[in-house]
Amino acid sequence: MCVRLIDPSPSDLAAACKLLGSPSKPLLTSPDITVRFVDNLPAREIKFLGTRQHAFTDDGFFLLQEGTRRVQARIPFEGIGGPCEIVCKRGLGSVPILIPIVSLTAVKRGRIPLHASAVVHHGLGILMAGWPHCGKTAALLGFASMGAEYVGEEWVLLNSNGKEMQGLVTPLEISRWHVASLPHVRSAVNLRNRCAFQGIGILDRLLKIVSSERIRTSFVFRSLQRASAAVEERLRPAVAPSAIFQDRIRSAGAQVNKIFLFVKHEDHRVEVEPIAPFEMARRLAFLVQHELSPLLQHYSAYRFAFPNRRNEFLEDAAESSFGMLARALKGKETYVVRLPYPQVFPELYRAMQPFCKSVPAAIDESVYAVG
Repeated sequence: MCVRLIDPSPSDLAAACKLLGSPSKPLLTSPDITVRFVDNLPAREIKFLGTRQHAFTDDGFFLLQEGTRRVQARIPFEGIGGPCEIVCKRGLGSVPILIPIVSLTAVKRGRIPLHASAVVHHGLGILMAGWPHCGKTAALLGFASMGAEYVGEEWVLLNSNGKEMQGLVTPLEISRWHVASLPHVRSAVNLRNRCAFQGIGILDRLLKIVSSERIRTSFVFRSLQRASAAVEERLRPAVAPSAIFQDRIRSAGAQVNKIFLFVKHEDHRVEVEPIAPFEMARRLAFLVQHELSPLLQHYSAYRFAFPNRRNEFLEDAAESSFGMLARALKGKETYVVRLPYPQVFPELYRAMQPFCKSVPAAIDESVYAVG
């Protein structure tokens, strides 16, 4: 699948690389998606919808900068799934809903986009999916310390036959917890960010030491808590996978042997249980639908503006994704991992290791109950 950028600014190109990986030159095939960057998006006789996020003319549908009437991009909802062209204002530093559009195009090409991390460990392809902020990145970084090979992070494409997966070689966002709990990650983060992480850690420890109820409810204390949390949330330096995995990168993809679904729970223990592949397919289908929800919300506004223009593929995407997943996972080894978050990787690895040693016979779907 190919995405072509025409006349991007440096910030536009950097943002696209962060989402999609480094560009390849020259483009050897016709692009599936073209993004054309322009200085202005003039629109005659434009009509605004009440949300102030959408506008349209007889010729197109537009996304606006939130809370303003500034046009950001023209989105070809009628063409999503096939070759299409997005026109975007140059210099925004991002292309609105680009990832959901890429994801839908992948589905049309027979690949299922999953919010997941993936590695090859001891020759086995391991796919780790889950809701955002459930520990997938920490697991990926932890497997790196065990000599695993990198396949993908954040987005992994699973072939509809269930045999292969391919990830995007995109920068990894490192948090303070990753550096604190995974020593091998520390060297990949520059000194400035390490010092900032250390400062936040010291502040958090000082805040926890305070025992007085009067102090804990004071304006200054609560302000410091909010400031610490806000700084930590924004301080997520991007690190190239090669800085952690060195040359152990499977840019061409890998086979799929094991699929794990990460779910957070309050217990301090890590639990791993097999679940039926069909149940895994249902859960992953809802995960796909969740990741597509920003695009589908905009599509509802598009249908309001153009009630006679319908994208059949887009409207059937959720059902198509589930059907593809059900077929892809049939006979696969699928597991649910319940873990505290943040978790310590050695404990997670000890819990997962018994399920990562070999590829036994296909799972009988009648054997396992829903976890």
